[in-house]
Amino acid sequence: MSELHLPTSVVYPGSAGSYTSEAAERLYPTIEATSAGSFAGVFAAVHDGSAELGVLPIENTLAGIVADTCNLIADGTLPIVAETIIHIPHCLAGLPGSTTAGVVRIHSHPVALAQCRVFLDRGFEEIGASTTADAARIVAEHGDPTWAAIASPTAARRYGLEILESDISDHPENMTRFVAIARTPLAYTEGVAWKTALRLVTGHQPGALHDAIEPLRYHKVNMVSLHSRPIPGEPWRYQFLIDIEGHQDDPAIVRALDDVRSRSAVLVCLGSFMAAEHPDAP
Repeated sequence: MSELHLPTSVVYPGSAGSYTSEAAERLYPTIEATSAGSFAGVFAAVHDGSAELGVLPIENTLAGIVADTCNLIADGTLPIVAETIIHIPHCLAGLPGSTTAGVVRIHSHPVALAQCRVFLDRGFEEIGASTTADAARIVAEHGDPTWAAIASPTAARRYGLEILESDISDHPENMTRFVAIARTPLAYTEGVAWKTALRLVTGHQPGALHDAIEPLRYHKVNMVSLHSRPIPGEPWRYQFLIDIEGHQDDPAIVRALDDVRSRSAVLVCLGSFMAAEHPDAP
């Protein structure tokens, strides 16, 4: 993707009004983003060229890594080219005239449910949905006042629901990081605060992770995050998702990653992108 090229098509998962659609609008405000249905639908649309960019959630400050996204981008076929971070003001939304006391069943995306455990521990039936906006749509279409959704205020308004409880996240600093994927990586230019995402699999010996990432220290590359995840299909084996400062084509980063690769079983670059500013907590 050349820096002079202006993309014309962006897709996101789920229904309009989702947090991811908001992230797409924030990343690409001049493009009318559209839904590709599911997370896999976003990946497929970008992969087959029917969309230039796809926006997906990748990490939340309360619930951690979004597994569906990480599984889709694991081989680096579609590199990350942008990120943004937004505050997530989850609300409980129900039919007009309904009350929290009358709610029995709550619909939302599993990650959103995980972010509202204190509220949900009052005792509700929890039903997963593909996105928070889809949860709001389902509640609106079903028409049962005992059903409610955990969703954004935008989604609640879009589907004609009332906000029964505002900002029910477990912590006010509930933020989600979203990434954009494309078919072509961003070219390196100097003077930009770059980040690079990596997927690392180590050997099975003691100290393997320390040995693998030690080159980052002596090449003076700053590691800004490290997450462990199970490897699908390989019980009790783990992979690591790492973000470092710098672009994968910067000569200093190239040397560092060459050394990391020589000490690892697998090292995949998932893309280089401009680092997003962290929003202030509400």
